Amino acid sequence: MNKTLLNILFFSGLLSACCYTVRAQNECGLPAVVNYTKFDYHGGSQNWEIGQDKQGVMYFANNEGLLSFDGSHWKLYPLPNSTVMWSLAVSDDGKIYVGGQDEIGYFFPGTNGILTYTSLKDNIPEQYRKFADIWHIAIMGGRVFFQADDRIFEYNDKSVHVHPSHSKWLFLGRAGEHIYAADRVAGLLQFDKNQWAPVADGKKLAGILIAGIVSMGKDSTFIVSRTNGIFLLHNGTITPQFNNKPSHLYINAAAKINDDELMVATFSGGCQVVNIRNQLWQSYSNEQGLQNNNALSVFMDASNNLWTGLNSGISYINYNSSIRYLQVGKANNLPGYATAIFNNRLYVATSNGLYSAPLTNNNDIHVTKDDFSLVKNTENREAWNLTEVNGHLLLGNDNGSYNILGNEARQLSGEAGSWYFLPLSSVYPVQDIIVGTYYGLKRLRYENNNFNDEGKINGTPDSYRFMALDVNGDIWASHPYRGIYRVSLSQDKKKYSIHLYTSNDGLPSALNNFVFKIKNQIIFATTRGLYEFNPSTNKFSPSRFLAPVFGEMKVWYLTEDKDGNIWFCNEKGTGVVHFSPADSARAPKVTYFPELAGQLLPKFENIYPYNSEHVLIGSEKGLIHLDYKRYTSAKQPITVRLGMVKTTGKTDSTIFGGYQGGYPATAVSGNTPEVLQLPSASNAFHFEYSSPVYDFQQNITYSYQLEGYDNDWSSWDNKTEKDYTNLSNGEYTFKVKARDYQHNESAVASYTFLIKAPWYKTTWAILGYLCILGGLVFMIRRYLKHKLLLQQQKFEEEQKKLKYIHHLELEKNEKEIIKLQNEKLAQEVLLKKKELANTSMHLMENSDTLTKIKEKVSRLDSETNDIKSITDLIKDAEKINANWEVFAAHFDELNDDFLNKLKKQYPQLTTSDLKVCAYLKLNLTTKEIAQLLNITVRGVEVSRYRIRKKIGLPTEQSLSTFFNQM
Repeated sequence: MNKTLLNILFFSGLLSACCYTVRAQNECGLPAVVNYTKFDYHGGSQNWEIGQDKQGVMYFANNEGLLSFDGSHWKLYPLPNSTVMWSLAVSDDGKIYVGGQDEIGYFFPGTNGILTYTSLKDNIPEQYRKFADIWHIAIMGGRVFFQADDRIFEYNDKSVHVHPSHSKWLFLGRAGEHIYAADRVAGLLQFDKNQWAPVADGKKLAGILIAGIVSMGKDSTFIVSRTNGIFLLHNGTITPQFNNKPSHLYINAAAKINDDELMVATFSGGCQVVNIRNQLWQSYSNEQGLQNNNALSVFMDASNNLWTGLNSGISYINYNSSIRYLQVGKANNLPGYATAIFNNRLYVATSNGLYSAPLTNNNDIHVTKDDFSLVKNTENREAWNLTEVNGHLLLGNDNGSYNILGNEARQLSGEAGSWYFLPLSSVYPVQDIIVGTYYGLKRLRYENNNFNDEGKINGTPDSYRFMALDVNGDIWASHPYRGIYRVSLSQDKKKYSIHLYTSNDGLPSALNNFVFKIKNQIIFATTRGLYEFNPSTNKFSPSRFLAPVFGEMKVWYLTEDKDGNIWFCNEKGTGVVHFSPADSARAPKVTYFPELAGQLLPKFENIYPYNSEHVLIGSEKGLIHLDYKRYTSAKQPITVRLGMVKTTGKTDSTIFGGYQGGYPATAVSGNTPEVLQLPSASNAFHFEYSSPVYDFQQNITYSYQLEGYDNDWSSWDNKTEKDYTNLSNGEYTFKVKARDYQHNESAVASYTFLIKAPWYKTTWAILGYLCILGGLVFMIRRYLKHKLLLQQQKFEEEQKKLKYIHHLELEKNEKEIIKLQNEKLAQEVLLKKKELANTSMHLMENSDTLTKIKEKVSRLDSETNDIKSITDLIKDAEKINANWEVFAAHFDELNDDFLNKLKKQYPQLTTSDLKVCAYLKLNLTTKEIAQLLNITVRGVEVSRYRIRKKIGLPTEQSLSTFFNQM
């Protein structure tokens, strides 16, 4: 939806299309006008009729179909064959009856909240089904009347009854509890007892084209004709009214505003508000902000604000607003620098001089721009300030100081432009007034009811635009770029000294400081809130009573009204701090006016709170009139409406259209209908919502929450749409609420929907998953069991293998042990062999010794008995050494039964041969063997030879080697 074109007007007064006399009625200035073009609502240019349902939604009969508007979103619903829609009417049950070219029917929301068209042509008797255009529709109870030129259709929810015309039906409408129709010949008729009966005196309107008929009061009906003025129907008598109506105006439609006012749409003069009591006409035309002057339809909504359908576009007039706009003088775009009400006149200081307008009295501020005139001697001068002193109104402009006398200004001093007037006393009359000028201070002396210029006061020249007087008589002045001055006047007030305070003295900054006197205290507005001066420390610190209200917000304007309320302009906007006089302990209430955002004069803000009903605020284009009492007392309930829910993706699909009629968007406390279930693919959503409160639409904020997704409510903002994507399956409830500028919250509207699980998340799928899982578990268990069996088998094989290896290890170890034992035995055998060899050597030595002894003894005398006995002993010793069997036994034990094996294998060997073999086995030398055998070496060699022959040993192989291999 395109943003609406907001044209806020800053004029007042009434302008007639042909210079007839116009007057303001009950307000000062004109309300704001909001314009909507065809590019905003994406429909046809012309809008022929307007209606509103109980939810506050606006409907327009447009060239291209039915337009609806909820404050944020426009929607278009074409008729069959896209015919032009001429008329519409909304019934109490929410049906929107429409009429177009050859078509009648109604729109009504289905269970999904989407408006659906139902044609009634099939209910019309067949002979009447072809017709031209339906110009008007009227509803009374359960009956709906559709007016064409030649017939009126009456629909009673079941069938359609046809009322042919006597000549031609010119009009159809409802006024109060009656349905009226106009026939070209019969005049005005009233539907009574199921028939059209002539109204007494109704013949007077025969042939007159009627634009509208409205009931005013209990027994008066006003009939607005297109070209013949207005008629009053009272007690059966019809009389013409308002002879001063411009004759050239062609009226297209009329609507009641209240019992005193009605509004008419004209062909070339825009819209006109008519007061039936004083017969005054107020114009709302192109000059007052309408897009064009060709108004086709008018309608007053539930908030008493006005809508007009134009030949091109739609305009909304915030007629019931407490904020209105007043243009000063005939020149356009004059800013208002200061305002004052004095001696039954309203004065406004502008960039083009001082303007004034007469008032009936000071409390009746009803003026128009045409009431203003330029005060003499102030023209073409910037007028900055208006101050009332000693019963006089003083003006400061860029040419000096002036005393205002009625509609004339008399100059008091010149030479330098005057910014500010500061009386040096609060006691009336004030004798001395200090004037802050462009180049320093001047003094005015009041004597004999006159102001005398005492000239310039000697001191530091500077521009003194903001000044205030403290209880000690010191003057405080601020400079936006240097800091804050404390000005001390001399006793004779002819010179002054200054002390400049900057950020070194407690100020947040030397820039953008302003000084004001609020509640008899000097308040300094800084870039970080409001400060006061502490004389004991000679420093600035945050204000004790205002800093808690404003905090550290940047403030640049303050003023106090008669009731002690403080009006301000700060970085957040324009507002007022209301102090409750009944309860001083209660915290002050702060009210902001968001409607004024961006409209005040930057750096020249000024607010003139004359009283609670008349607060005049200077703007870039004249004045803004605020009825503060009405603004704060207006308690229009705020509502919120869920306008659309649609799923988004490859193709968008609206699942809820936002209109009443069994739809599932309900308040949280209401009955919740059956929850809409959506496929899993529909997991992206677009929500549209609004509050159909049109008079402060721009000040409404919203908060939303999607239960099941969001943990908490969103922060407040003015967005009217929200998108969610990639939502998982489950139940969700979208909730939204609205809040107005006074932080009043609406009831919560909600919409519940359920996203189905995808096929792979359904119950059957889950059962399938469970079956598959069970099968997998079974297979896995079986596989694991088989694998365990294989592992067990493998383990057993490994165990066997390990046992075998262990057995081999054991065998190996045993063999090693045996080997070690064998080696040990071999060592022992070797040792025994060595011992045997040693023994053999010993025996050989003994044998040799004995042989020598024997030889020597034999040389002795053989007759000696002793010698004979020795010889016997030696022979006994030889016998002992000759004990071969004992030796052989021991030798076989050590040599693996060598002798026995040798004897068995070679039985031809003798005992002597075996001895030689044994000694060879022992690796004894030939000489050693000869000694042991008591033979010669030659004898040993012969023995060896014989042995070789006996065993058949080749010559090349030694006997020792042969014996060792056995």
